[in-house]
Amino acid sequence: MGALKAGRNLLLTTGLAAVIYVGLTGGLDDLIPDSDNIYRDREVKLSQEEYNNVLNNVENSLGYDVETSKEDDYLILNAVLENENLSDEEKYLFLQYGDMLYENPYLNREKAYRNLKDVRIDYNAVRDMNDLSIVGEYDYVDNVINIYDDTQAVKGHEIIHCIYNVKRSGLDNYFVEGMTELLYNEYFEDNPFLEINSYPMEVSCVKMLTDLCGADTMLEAFSTSSMKPIEKMLASYSSKEEAKENLELLNNMMEEFRENHEVTHYVEYDNMFNYFDRVSDEKLDFDGDAFEYKSYNYNKKLFKNIFNEDVVRSYLDTIEYEGIGEKAYFNEKLKDDFTYFKTTPCDFEFEITYGTKLPNHF
Repeated sequence: MGALKAGRNLLLTTGLAAVIYVGLTGGLDDLIPDSDNIYRDREVKLSQEEYNNVLNNVENSLGYDVETSKEDDYLILNAVLENENLSDEEKYLFLQYGDMLYENPYLNREKAYRNLKDVRIDYNAVRDMNDLSIVGEYDYVDNVINIYDDTQAVKGHEIIHCIYNVKRSGLDNYFVEGMTELLYNEYFEDNPFLEINSYPMEVSCVKMLTDLCGADTMLEAFSTSSMKPIEKMLASYSSKEEAKENLELLNNMMEEFRENHEVTHYVEYDNMFNYFDRVSDEKLDFDGDAFEYKSYNYNKKLFKNIFNEDVVRSYLDTIEYEGIGEKAYFNEKLKDDFTYFKTTPCDFEFEITYGTKLPNHF
């Protein structure tokens, strides 16, 4: 199902971007005096004639009216086509991310445009030999995607890093990786609700927080490189001090897991989960039958496998016993298809060998 959706989206966005690329007179450098400064306060700076040209060409190609609010997204796709550092095959891959652009009102489109216009992919970079589990990473400074394991999933994960180019100093590491992997899963994986490739704890944690704070809040935090929207939302159900303290505890716990691949079960972490439970009860008015309540508790149960000796095995065992929670947080098309929460025994055949260390990308 996921592959079919991705294929359909690819045909649409590729055709649309190609129309913009070919239909306009010259490239963006000819169209606008300084194409690196086409944005002003998230709006594209185009003349009315140029603006009408873009929309008319797209509408004539697709055969139906397009939303006039998406002209900046069309230009982002055009930046990919103009990128001389990317092969045709790589451009084809990048253009699949049209829906992800359209569905995020918080994305810094100017930054995304600049990154996509110049990014390159390096398949020959030398990885850190002290951590062979790293399969790919995005170099934020040089705007280069380094690939050590050439798969669609690895490249896709790094492309999302490139599009968002979030400031890691402003976001907790677990949140960056969990959001990136969750977005990739929902838009491109055949099993979009099942995370077994990499960062399962980070994804489970992000899903748990999304159930508490809402998808818009999480997307705003990720897109603006700030944990403040999450802190503010939690504080609306508790206090600012409690929200900040427990988010710091969560980050400390995840940093311990990242460095040591295990977490010591300190009492303060129990208190942290008690805090999240109180927020859930306050938000849902103690309605234990609510869809959101069941989803939160399911993801919390998956996430708390982080305390077990063999994290991967206990995580997979939980999925096999509990089933897969089929809930989409960000992909609008996926939300249309799956609007329920299902916990039936999982019939997915896991290919990961129990006890192995999952691959990482940064």
